[in-house]
Amino acid sequence: MESNEVIQAKLKETTEALSKQKEVLHQTSGFLESVLENSKDIIFRTNLDGALVFFGKGGESALGYTWEELSGSAVKDLAEKPPDLERLVYSCLKDKAVIHREITFRHKNGSAVHCRMALVPLFNTREEVIGMAGVCRDVTAWRKFKEDLIRVDRLAEVGRIASGVVHELNNPVAVIGEIAGWIGAVASDAEGLDEGDREELKTSVRHIGEQTKRCRNITGQLLSFVRESKLTTTSLDAHELLKETVNLLTPELKFTDVEIVFNFVQGPVFIDSDKQLLEQVFVNFISNAVYAVKDKGDKRGRITLATSLNNSGESPTVEIKISDTGVGISKADQEKIYKYFFTTKPPGKGTGLGLPISRNIIKNLGGSLSFESEPGKGTTFNIRLPISRALHVSQTGS
Repeated sequence: MESNEVIQAKLKETTEALSKQKEVLHQTSGFLESVLENSKDIIFRTNLDGALVFFGKGGESALGYTWEELSGSAVKDLAEKPPDLERLVYSCLKDKAVIHREITFRHKNGSAVHCRMALVPLFNTREEVIGMAGVCRDVTAWRKFKEDLIRVDRLAEVGRIASGVVHELNNPVAVIGEIAGWIGAVASDAEGLDEGDREELKTSVRHIGEQTKRCRNITGQLLSFVRESKLTTTSLDAHELLKETVNLLTPELKFTDVEIVFNFVQGPVFIDSDKQLLEQVFVNFISNAVYAVKDKGDKRGRITLATSLNNSGESPTVEIKISDTGVGISKADQEKIYKYFFTTKPPGKGTGLGLPISRNIIKNLGGSLSFESEPGKGTTFNIRLPISRALHVSQTGS
């Protein structure tokens, strides 16, 4: 029989071991509590019936519900499609297996929250399933980013195809132009035609030639627009480029009740800039203006292209204003319009790249961009670019 001293020593050893285990358990508990409180993931726990017995702070932030609102409710009801999550919960509990899936939850405000989810069965000391834990990572932004990249790639492919189509169209258009010229020559020399018929035929041929030239100009502009190029600075007239851009968008404007108004300062305004990139900017702003006017639904909308000169300071500039009478931009959206992939247009109508890319282009061209908008009344974008030094010298006489 062990002596009292031995028993006391073992008891002391056991007490110390229990004390250490209690400390470890306390540290572990504190660690887990810290993780659950500070994790941005949606972390929850359910009982065997799939009812929530824990819902972390990250879940409250991601889905908009508080734990008090969800306590005791079925976790499946948080999903966009409750039967799908219900089947996964049942499978996890029945098969005692970890399940990894992508699933969509519904935020309290009704928006979709896409998540990567892991469901893990929980056991007691007798290896009996007592419930389930779920850890869900919000991948909504990443999913949208991937969808936007796919859309951008599709747009790039459209540009490549458009380039090929332009080349294909140029050949028959050139043939039509040559034939029209030949018909005109024949009509001038043909015998047996009275003067009225001859003039009518020559007029028709002239119209064919004019429309052929117009087609070639349009295809040439399209080819230049979709072709990638490095920054190439040349002297160009801002007024002429604005008019050319409107001509490029004629097919888009043709079936709309939108009036284009030019309000230019007198004479040409020369700037040293990249024609192709600046044209891309003008196309974006004018196209957006057309969409805004159409979206408002008025019978008659107006887009005004105006220029003014600012000769004060060492760097004189031209201000190009593109104004519309469209729907305007809401106060909330005005803070977001330069963010990549943000768009107020419905799916398939906009990429959310035009405005941030246009602002970068203008900055690279040495200019600046600002805007003014009043919801329900319209928007004005102000593009400021340095004018050609030669123009500045001629105006100041220096």
